[in-house]
Amino acid sequence: MAQWLGQYSGNNHATRVEDAEAALRHAVTVFREAGSSKMRKTKAKAVQNLANRLLSVRLRLLKARMAAMEPVSADAEKPSSGIESLRQREAKMREGGLLGILVEFAAQDAVT
Repeated sequence: MAQWLGQYSGNNHATRVEDAEAALRHAVTVFREAGSSKMRKTKAKAVQNLANRLLSVRLRLLKARMAAMEPVSADAEKPSSGIESLRQREAKMREGGLLGILVEFAAQDAVT
């Protein structure tokens, strides 16, 4: 049986989001401080990769929260409004995509 390596360590989807946000903030700071255009282009690529990672981790967090809120049996009542709001957030996040994350972190000029 496959088991998650970080099981019972306190690491979960929320901590992964926090870690990814911190890494992206740092990368954006380094990107802003880059002097030459060659360095700036390299740093922009790193910012884009981290933004993609953050988007992926945020979507996984929303999916985990939706799965926790869904009724267990088919006889259970209809999904709650909480699930609907999470679905709307997921759709909005997918629509914004990479550019939405870069705008949130004020790094839209990292798009090459």
